[in-house]
This record gives sequence, C-alpha cells and structure tokens, in this order.
Amino acid sequence: MRSCLHGALGCLLLLTAPAGAQEPIRLPLADALARAAEHHPAVVAAKWERRGRDAEALGSAAAFLPRLSAELAGVRTDDPVAVFGTKLRQGRFGQADFAIDALNFPDAVGDVSTTLAVEQPVFQPEALSGRKAARAAARAGRLAEQRAGQVAAFDVVRAYFGARIAVQRVDVLEESLAAARGTLAQVEKLRREGVVTVVDEQLARSRVSELEAVVAGSRTARTAAADLLAELLGYQPGAVELELTDSLVRPEEAAPAPADRPDLAALRAAVGAQDASVLRARSQWLPSVAAFGNLSWHDRDIGLAGGPRRWTAGLMVRWVPFRGLADVGALRRAQADREAARARLEAAERRAAAEVRAAEAERAAAGTAFDAASIALLQASQAARAATSRYDAGAATISELLAVRAAESSQRLALLQALYQARVADAALVLALGGTPR
Repeated sequence: MRSCLHGALGCLLLLTAPAGAQEPIRLPLADALARAAEHHPAVVAAKWERRGRDAEALGSAAAFLPRLSAELAGVRTDDPVAVFGTKLRQGRFGQADFAIDALNFPDAVGDVSTTLAVEQPVFQPEALSGRKAARAAARAGRLAEQRAGQVAAFDVVRAYFGARIAVQRVDVLEESLAAARGTLAQVEKLRREGVVTVVDEQLARSRVSELEAVVAGSRTARTAAADLLAELLGYQPGAVELELTDSLVRPEEAAPAPADRPDLAALRAAVGAQDASVLRARSQWLPSVAAFGNLSWHDRDIGLAGGPRRWTAGLMVRWVPFRGLADVGALRRAQADREAARARLEAAERRAAAEVRAAEAERAAAGTAFDAASIALLQASQAARAATSRYDAGAATISELLAVRAAESSQRLALLQALYQARVADAALVLALGGTPR
C-alpha cells in the first residue's frame, strides 16, 4: 500500500510540475536553420502561395485535355413538341401518334435519360496562352519560396546570435556589477576607517545603482531576444527554453561567391507571365475549335442506360470578333500589368546592386570595428589593472578607478557588439549575393 501511495504521489508531482521545469532544448545553429526552413512564418506563407500557383498551373491543362461528363435526368410533360420528340427518342412513336388530336393534345409522357458526353479542345488560343502564363507564375512562386527561405535563414542567423550576445551581455554586466559591489564594500570599510571621504562612498554606490539598472534592462533584452528566436522557429514564446550551443565567432575573411538571386529570377518569371497574359488578351480575336460527342439513352422507366442508344458527334468553330470593347480593355490592362512588372524588375535589379554594395561596405566596416574594439579592450584592461594597483597604493582616487573599470566594461560590451555586427554583416552579404546564410 505504501509503494502505491508513493507512486501516486510521484505521478501527481509530475503532472503538477511547472512548465519551466522542463529540460532546455539544445539548439545548434544548423538545427535552428533546418527548423526555420519549415516553420518560419514567411516560409510557410510562401509555401502555400507556391502551392496555390501550382494548382492554377495544373488547372490550366484544361486547354488541351478532354472534358468528360455523365448526366441522369428525369422529366414528365404534355408539351406537344416535347412529347413528339420523347417518343421518337424512346423508339415507340406509332401510327396513332400522327392523329391531329394526338399531336395537338397528347397525353403526358415520362422520360428518363442517361447521357455520356465528351468535349475535346482542338485549338483554344486564349486558353493555351493562359496556360503559359499560369506555368510562368508557378515558376515565379517556386523562386519566391526559395528566396523566402534565404531571408528566413538570415533572420534566424541574426536572431540566434542576437540571443547569444544578449546572454553574454548579461554575463558581462553581472560581472561588472559584482566587481562594483566589491569595490563599494571596500570603500565602505575604508570610509569607516577614515581613509576615504563620503564622496568616494557616494561615487561607488552610484556606480552600483547604475549597473543594477543596466543589468535589469539587459535581462529584459535577453528575454525579448530569446522570444524572437522562438517565434521565428515556430515555438510559442516562453513555452520552451532554448540552449544555444554555437559560439559567436568572427566569420572568415574570404568573401562569399555571388549567385543568381531567386527574387530577381522570380520577377523575371513574372514578366514572362505578363507577356503570356498579353498574348492571351490578343488571342481573344482568334477563332477556337472544339470537338464534341455524346451517347444517350431514353426510356419511360427509371433506370440507367435504358431504351435505345443514340449518338452525336460534331466539330464546332467559334469566333467572336467584337466583345463590346471588353476585349480591348483586357488587352490594355494586360499591357499595363506587363509594363508594371518590368518596372518592378528594373527597380529590384538596381536595389539588389545597391544591397550588395552596402553589404560589402558594412562587412568591411564591421571587420575594422572588431579589430579596433579588440585593441581598445586590451588597452582598457591594462588601464584597469594599473588603476587598481594605483588605488591600492593610494596614488589614485576612487573616481579614477570607477571610471577606468566602467571603460573596461564598456569595451567588453563593444567587442561583443562588434563581433555580432561582423557575423550579421557577413550573413547579409551572402543574402545580397543570392546565397543562403549559414
């Protein structure tokens, strides 16, 4: 009985354990990128947009595929013309049906018909041009989905290392706060001994208060950065804890190789789709040709394919040379849409060239900033050690010591920020050149 109670208590504790007690998810950057390829909001939207365009391209096959239909109908009537035709179709028209009264005032008859029909497009210029436009639009959708994946990868790289640097920023500031509190305790002791003044104690206390506020803000920023990454990966913010395992390191010096940007290729495909739309609008003035045929059965009794079988086959040519200016309006609209697509492509090509130039400049600037921050941190660390020695020897004031330590803390944060900017700038250049950031 005691073991049963212990088991029940264990189950209850497990069920009532807080959600935050779950194990964190170890997340390398490669796994984050793989998950973003499936769950990033922009990727999901682009995927469904692409599927919609693929469906339209599939439906455009009606331009050359046959159309099959089956029909079962029942009717009862005493209309003279309908009665005359119904009896003929059913094969039971007799001599008595030629009587004048029988022709003018026939008895009501019933008819159950079964019809199998086929329609085969032979030449449908408007539909064929529409199919070409739909297939070009589907290709544009696939390219847009590919570009959405590249942009999603950039978002994840930026958010991943943004969350990583937010954690490191908290660590640096907490270390600075601990050091400032240690200095404050030392100054308070010296103040009681009469070695330093009340001004020194106030300066040390002010530095602690300043760092406490900064640490609180950095912890909030850490939470926000983690939530942003979770949202991009399809997790509910706050529902999971992500343990980021990849370190923030300086990217390689070699510049990434350029590639054909999918977004520009998608716009070119969109121009092709608009070209086909113009051709479709012009095809309105061409005749269309279609073949058709059917098998039909007519009987007075309810059933499928009852009564005599009849067949019909034919060829139809349809030409509508004037549609009340609707055709002219459709052509002009298609031409305007094509020019708009061309303008968007030209603007995007110029913007892409500008993005590459800007990304190259930002990458170079980020490298320079990282080198400068590394040197500045080295100098700040040396200055902090010297100021500590001078203060311990009584040759420096507390304000000098606090200022130098604040400068060292700022330089450590600046180095982290420079490293982050270098990593993001490298990913931005890869994206601008048409690649997928990794």
